[in-house]
Amino acid sequence: MKREIWHALSEVRKNCTSLNWWRNRVFVPYVIGTATRFHPKYPGYDDAVRVMEDDWDTLIVLDACRADTFQKVVDLSRYDQYSTRVSRGSHSSEWTRRNFGGQQFDDTVYVSANPHTSLIASNSFHRIFELWENDFDDDAGVVLPEIVRDAAIEAYEQFPNKRLIIHFMQPHGPFIGSDIEKPYQSEDEYWHAYEQNLEYVLPYVDDIIESIPGKTAVTADHGQIYSIGLKSRLGLGGHPPRVRYPGLVNVPWATTDGERREIQEGEISEAGSERIEERLEQLGYL
Repeated sequence: MKREIWHALSEVRKNCTSLNWWRNRVFVPYVIGTATRFHPKYPGYDDAVRVMEDDWDTLIVLDACRADTFQKVVDLSRYDQYSTRVSRGSHSSEWTRRNFGGQQFDDTVYVSANPHTSLIASNSFHRIFELWENDFDDDAGVVLPEIVRDAAIEAYEQFPNKRLIIHFMQPHGPFIGSDIEKPYQSEDEYWHAYEQNLEYVLPYVDDIIESIPGKTAVTADHGQIYSIGLKSRLGLGGHPPRVRYPGLVNVPWATTDGERREIQEGEISEAGSERIEERLEQLGYL
């Protein structure tokens, strides 16, 4: 919590004169976001999935993966069950806070390519593999999926009796798996690049399912939206926090059954690094 407060104060000091910052960090989440929270047609928090209360041994998180895109791109017959769930956040920070913040899960190891894990939940898990810190690919602008896969298998080998959360950054940008480069010339090009980035990460997801026993759930922390014109100028693109648009909070929930692991409790260890703000900026969060 202290690290999160320090980060927030640092961000305010750095950006308080920026109109874009006030738009993206105050107007969109607290004005537009509040309106969507009370809109009767938009998914609320009451029915949103609490991931730690669900039944799984390994939880694979695909960052910013829309449910409808997952259904379009993925062969759902590869899974034993599939459904669409409602996320507790429309942004990684909100999802992390609402699922893990202020809680402790000493039976869980988290392998994360997303800095928000350490920023918000640094003392919530038995161990966090902070891939975003030491395994960030500066050329790609993200942690590559093969790094996440290898770290996941290593985490299982070290902690075979723990639940595992494996957090890929794909299909969140940058779209390293796409043959289309920015700037995108149309909305169709944007979504094509997004779909290709999802396709890019899927073989690594399959590797984890095949290599690590137990019941595995594949989901997302939030979805993604694209906007042009007035909506874009208002900051309604990407995945702003606290906004309950279906494209932002409807996420996949695909599970494969396997021989269950014997999960054991343990101790909590604290993670964290002074490089969090740097990584968040490189990923476009700041």
